[in-house]
Amino acid sequence: MAIDTQTLGCCPNCGEAITRDYLLIEYESEGRPERFAECPDCRDVVHPSGE
Repeated sequence: MAIDTQTLGCCPNCGEAITRDYLLIEYESEGRPERFAECPDCRDVVHPSGE
């Protein structure tokens, strides 16, 4: 399995970079893409910030 190192953003809780490998769901809300991902450091499910 290939590792995808594209960064989605950072965890709003701990600041760790979140790569696409941790993406759980991606959807569109009000015409904008939204994402939920698991933080590899604190293991919380978050909206990655700072794209």
